[in-house]
Amino acid sequence: MLAVCAAGRILNPKTARSQVIGAMTMGVGAALMEDLVIDKRHGFFVNHDLASYEVPVHADIPHQDVIFLDETDPISSPMKAKGVGELGICGAGAAVVNAIYNATGARIRDFPATPDKLLATLEALDS
Repeated sequence: MLAVCAAGRILNPKTARSQVIGAMTMGVGAALMEDLVIDKRHGFFVNHDLASYEVPVHADIPHQDVIFLDETDPISSPMKAKGVGELGICGAGAAVVNAIYNATGARIRDFPATPDKLLATLEALDS
């Protein structure tokens, strides 16, 4: 994955890069893994702790890169810098499901994009 960010003046390149990589990882997790399962009969969350909640880690997504555009933002702050906190998450989920669409022709519109949803969408395309 590659993120190209216009984030104003970067004060600490190493931490800014790590922040965007973490956000991209979160975006992939939202697109492929994270699912809040609710038991509708009893009204409680089935996966109510992090022990059973699937999230990706760096080893799951090894090839990530970040490029910061050389710019300053004179009106954002006195330091001419912006925050990069969630900048990398913005397009990550959409990029994943668009890659699935480009590879298979199946448009998945409900996160997470799981194999059962992909197969159901492909079967609907065949009929």
